[in-house]
Amino acid sequence: MERTISRPSIRSHRSHSLRHLSDIQDYVPQEPVEPTISTGVGMIARSQDRIDNHEERKDIAGVDNMDPKSHYVFRFLREEKPLPSKRMMGVMLAVLFLVMFLAGWNDASQGPLLPSLQTYYSVSLFLSTIWLANFAGFMTSGITNVFISDAFGFGIAGPFGAAMQGLAYILICWGSPFPLFVIAYIFNGFGLGLQDAQVNSLVTRLENSSTKMFLMHAMYGFGATVSPFVSTAFVQHIPNHVYYYFAVSLGLALVTVLALVVVFRGRTDNQVVGKRQLEVKVNKDGSTTENEPASKENEGSGDKMKQILKTPVVHYMAFYMLIYVGIEVTIGGWATSFLIDERGGNDNSGYVSSGYFGGLTVGRVVLIPVTKRIGNHMSIYLYSLITLVLTIIIWFIHSIVGNAICFSLVGVFLGPMYPIVMNVVVEILPGELQGGTIGWIASLGQAGSAIMPFMVGAISERYGVWILQPFTLAFTVADILLWFLVTRSWRKHVKSIDKHSSNPVTSDEKKDGEGRDQSSSSVNQMISDLNRNGNGENAKNQS
Repeated sequence: MERTISRPSIRSHRSHSLRHLSDIQDYVPQEPVEPTISTGVGMIARSQDRIDNHEERKDIAGVDNMDPKSHYVFRFLREEKPLPSKRMMGVMLAVLFLVMFLAGWNDASQGPLLPSLQTYYSVSLFLSTIWLANFAGFMTSGITNVFISDAFGFGIAGPFGAAMQGLAYILICWGSPFPLFVIAYIFNGFGLGLQDAQVNSLVTRLENSSTKMFLMHAMYGFGATVSPFVSTAFVQHIPNHVYYYFAVSLGLALVTVLALVVVFRGRTDNQVVGKRQLEVKVNKDGSTTENEPASKENEGSGDKMKQILKTPVVHYMAFYMLIYVGIEVTIGGWATSFLIDERGGNDNSGYVSSGYFGGLTVGRVVLIPVTKRIGNHMSIYLYSLITLVLTIIIWFIHSIVGNAICFSLVGVFLGPMYPIVMNVVVEILPGELQGGTIGWIASLGQAGSAIMPFMVGAISERYGVWILQPFTLAFTVADILLWFLVTRSWRKHVKSIDKHSSNPVTSDEKKDGEGRDQSSSSVNQMISDLNRNGNGENAKNQS
């Protein structure tokens, strides 16, 4: 068999040569070129245009539109995509609101359902068991959130959290055996904690994030307001099968998963809002440096978690949130029992939970201008003091109507505190740590929602439900003391930023300036040499 050797045609050689000739024709003088400044600048400009065109061709080919150092697992997560349109951003925000609605729906339904569920399972340690299972799920999400976010981003982590919550409802809604019921609450806590961390982290990066944070958490309150009406109806009409209520929750969870998948389509935080911008970072010694978070987001997840856990202000805010969310959920879960046992109320007392969570919703909307006017930190102190006064009134005024009104007002002034803390995280911490910190704080807050109602339940079994008010009073005072530590750290941060603004030229910038001066002097020397040589050539030509 003869071997055929393929040779390129003469035409292909010619076209290839012509293409290369066109690439270099700007640099081959067709006639003598006078070495003037304008000639050199023109050559440089044409070469830069060719470099830019080459880069554009590479981008079109898909070579340079990907971060080679990205920590994401899948290739499509590392690609740079066009940011969503303004209309699509509105749809995405609505889906985030739906996630928080489901969280509120879940938290507020437990109070009316627990007595019937305890009767159904006939387990003496029913309350303590499910609270501890929830706590285990929340803590697991807090520890793993940074690793999941760095590996998969919001577009996968968010739907995964909602799916875990849906799995919990699947295990519960058919009246499963008690051990399986407890395992389901572990999945429920993990899913809620992961979603809470992902959603809060993303909203802090949106435009006008402060207002959107308040409105999003108002949707949590709205879900918590609606839920007791539905769960109370199940208790009244089918008390022996109240677990059917979780079939409704399952439907909401599936809708949430579908909405997250369809709307976000696996996008990461950066693919939704863009990369983080340059910011000023405050060092441990009080000095400041300019920091580019986008360049540090690819650091190892373990290193980020170590930095988060080594930062004192993170722990101040985390324990503040643990107590705050614990108080919030404890009041919503035990207010009904308090009115029935201590004030002689009836089954209609269950609607007090709806009034309380309704106040939570109203406070997160109505108090937005007040919070912006007096500032985040002063708002925390003011709202906490008003909560203390209302708690004392509930404790000593033995009136069902008066207590119900005061519970609603407590919800109004407790409401804004959660979004305020999330906004303060963005003020204090560098960008590459904000997502992990918000996840840790949110998860620890959810852990508080599990462990503190359990504490009240354990104490009330021996001493009575009246301990709800002194319990709320003591832990609100503890929260105020913790926030004092947060304020002190924030003031140090602000002073360092102001000092950086008043002395904008750092040592690195000074070196850069010296380098620019040296470069400019070298350029001036080169230009003078060019002019001198050009004048010499002109003199020769004239002679």
